Amino acid sequence: MFEIYLTDVQKKVQFKDYPGEHPVKFVLNFKKIFPSVMELMLPVLPENENLEEMTWESTTKDFEVFKLLLSGWGVIELRLNAIAQYKDRKYADNLVKQAQQKRKDFSKMHSMLSTVDLDYLFMHEVHGLIDAELVELGEKFYLPVLRDLWKGKVSAKVLQATF
Repeated sequence: MFEIYLTDVQKKVQFKDYPGEHPVKFVLNFKKIFPSVMELMLPVLPENENLEEMTWESTTKDFEVFKLLLSGWGVIELRLNAIAQYKDRKYADNLVKQAQQKRKDFSKMHSMLSTVDLDYLFMHEVHGLIDAELVELGEKFYLPVLRDLWKGKVSAKVLQATF
């Protein structure tokens, strides 16, 4: 369980809705997918340096973005599993690699983008690639849902991935 201190409202909250048992391991692995996690959730080591007692600091807004990233990745994993059944796991993994490369390209071409913007664009790209595959099966596009969830969290240009 995470214990998170929301600095803007000076309130502690407990967060249990994440996969795995150890929050530190989870956050370290999750930041490999979404580098902005380390900006959104700041670790606070206890005086005894026991990682089991680590707490986190965030703002209410950043914590909401973190939760969006977490639920967003859950949807991506479900959709990737569908692609793996439809094609194969290697094909699904390749879609993620393509999206990661696109995020790197966006980062190089548009240095003004924040890491949250880039993480959103990564999700946008993954869903776009998955949408293109699953439309053949009659599946609905997910990108409109993603944009609706992130409206107000990133700029309109980032939301639409148009520069």
